[in-house]
Amino acid sequence: MFAARFNLFTLLGFRVVIDVTWFFLAFYLVVTLASRYFPGVVPHQNSYMYVVMGIAGAAGLFLSIVLHEMAHAYTARRFDLPVGDITLFIFGGVAEIRQEPQTPRAEFWVALMGPVASVGLAALFYALMVESGPAHPAASGVFSFLALANTMLALFNLAPAFPLDGGRILRSLIWWRTGNLRRATRISAAGGSVFGAFLVVTGLLQLVNGNMMGGTWLLLIGLFVAAAASQARGITNAAENLRGVRVDDLMERNPVTVAPDLTVERLVRDTIYPQNRKFVVVTEASRAFGFIGPEQIRRVPESQWSETYVRAITEPFTFGTVVSPTATAFEALRKLQANSCRHLAVLEGTTLLGTVSETDFLNYVTLREELALPKKVAAREPATSER
Repeated sequence: MFAARFNLFTLLGFRVVIDVTWFFLAFYLVVTLASRYFPGVVPHQNSYMYVVMGIAGAAGLFLSIVLHEMAHAYTARRFDLPVGDITLFIFGGVAEIRQEPQTPRAEFWVALMGPVASVGLAALFYALMVESGPAHPAASGVFSFLALANTMLALFNLAPAFPLDGGRILRSLIWWRTGNLRRATRISAAGGSVFGAFLVVTGLLQLVNGNMMGGTWLLLIGLFVAAAASQARGITNAAENLRGVRVDDLMERNPVTVAPDLTVERLVRDTIYPQNRKFVVVTEASRAFGFIGPEQIRRVPESQWSETYVRAITEPFTFGTVVSPTATAFEALRKLQANSCRHLAVLEGTTLLGTVSETDFLNYVTLREELALPKKVAAREPATSER
């Protein structure tokens, strides 16, 4: 999902990382706050002070986003959901919760605690603004901005539009009321599509009126929300097609494996290219312990392939890259969507049983849809012949 990322810090056991796209957002915020926002709300300051206020305002907002996502992550962990990194990127931040909540109660509380944290931060910054008072206009202006920003962050995220927090809250309530997760997802995703379209139209109107930056921003966020809502509907449709299917029904049972003492040059020459493989499991003494894909190979300059061994670039297996043979196909599909190499190793302990990829799911779903068509046609034929 993300491009290159950089570690920032670790808090409460959660690693906070920055995606490279975040730097565009940070630059835009600092410039906008320093040149437009703060000169309008806190006049009579010098240029240096406005730059300092812009940096402080942007830093405070990003800290607020981290704490918002930290509230999601901490609550998810309390419900025994596996959580990865908290990532800052161009549209804000996201806690990488690697498994969907298994109950409406878990989904409700995980989704709600983000906006609750933002409301709490808004109250804190408002109190600091009041405490600063007219005697410290620069500090008061920054705290005022952060109080407003956290209020807007909470309200925006509470919109009943999946995948925003409000959409997840709506889904949890419908799920609790009906007991039907797929129906709840369809309804909340529809809200996401409508809200995304609203943001896109609003952004286009802003562009027509000459607000290039604001209009572009709303347009991009609207497209992002609409795309995420569409993906949620796709996941729901896939879940219906994969109902009752297990990983061992779909997996490739004789996957390609390589030894760790093979050179990268031989790996590419003898395995990757001839067999068109994007995912190769590394095994030693019948034990599977990692994998190699294009991303791992690209880390080594081609001039060093002949002297670099597979062991040196093997990516160890993690929760997100392995799956049990008895897991549902839908569980595996959700893992695949968070997995940059788009493959999973099917393991029983450390024994490799097979691999499964997005292509396996696509082929299965496509085949089911194709086989369903003749059945429907055949069902209509007797009625036609009787007439």
